[in-house]
Amino acid sequence: MEQTKNIKHYIENLSKQALTAVAFLVRFAQRLLTTIRSADGSSAMTDIRQAFKHVNARFVSRNIVLIIIAIYFLSGVYIVKSGEAAVVTRFGKVINPKVTEGLHYRLPWPIDKETVVNISEVRRESVGLSSPEPEHPKHLEQPGKLQVLSGDTNIVDYEVIVQYQVREPADYLFNIDYAAYQTVRDAVRAAVTKVSAETAVDNILTSERQSVLNRLQKETQTLLDSYKSGLAIVSVNFQKAYPPDEVADAFRDVSSAREDKSKIMNEAEGYKNSVIPEARGQAQKLITEASSSAQAQINEASGSAVAFSGVLAEYRTNSSIYGEQVTRFRLYLERMEKIFPRIVTYIVKPGEKVNLKLLENNETKVNVFPPQTENGR
Repeated sequence: MEQTKNIKHYIENLSKQALTAVAFLVRFAQRLLTTIRSADGSSAMTDIRQAFKHVNARFVSRNIVLIIIAIYFLSGVYIVKSGEAAVVTRFGKVINPKVTEGLHYRLPWPIDKETVVNISEVRRESVGLSSPEPEHPKHLEQPGKLQVLSGDTNIVDYEVIVQYQVREPADYLFNIDYAAYQTVRDAVRAAVTKVSAETAVDNILTSERQSVLNRLQKETQTLLDSYKSGLAIVSVNFQKAYPPDEVADAFRDVSSAREDKSKIMNEAEGYKNSVIPEARGQAQKLITEASSSAQAQINEASGSAVAFSGVLAEYRTNSSIYGEQVTRFRLYLERMEKIFPRIVTYIVKPGEKVNLKLLENNETKVNVFPPQTENGR
């Protein structure tokens, strides 16, 4: 923007000089014609008079004046480039606060004047740095340390990076008495002081950092709007937000303990989320297996009851024919057929000592057949 202003100033000075030169030429031409006509009859002057005798001095003067007037009025044409806006003033009073890009016209100097402002440029300002900024080597006042009190009366040091741009060029040019960077810097300092006073130090340094930044940007914009500065905040970020050096170690210990606590809680929550579903699955599996086992036993018992009822009916029918002992012995044999396969029998000589541990490792299964009755049944 500074370069654009310099170019416009140079063009205006050049136009003034051109007008002065043209006026000088007009006066010179008039004097020359007057001298030629009033000179004596020397041969040189006679030749000059003959060469310019057809020239009408009044006509020449009038045309030159018209050219000068045309040039003067054409000097009111100006161009606003993309990303720029112009403010037109008439005798110092704003008559058009925001002229957009394109070819425009205003009354020539000294009646009207346009001032072009770059409204697309995003400017950067640092607040809270104790060292000079390379971006602003010409700043008369370098930023100082930004140290404020939090809501719980703890001291916090800030280094804030703010980006801003011009939103209303007329307000930017005429409503603030200081440079734009100084206005933004003061607004940020006031906003940081207010927001910090409403927030606990732990929230500033850790959990609510983004929320604090959002509030800080909003508060800074509110202050700039109250100044009618024409500036708009694009972003606000903490380059650093930290406790003073004297208590920095204690704050780091607290922060580390808080991180450990959060880590342990997250691990416990993850373990809970993995164990509970597994336990629920196992419980459901046990319930399903128990239900299946219960149903199987019920079915088996029902089948056994039906079978026994059939045997009982047969027993009652045939007891009069074969006798009760035959039926009972048959039932006995059927039961023994189920019991004996599960019995392991060891055969040893009478009177010998046997190592039972060896027998446990070398089991010999012997099938025992039920004794037969005298009639082979």
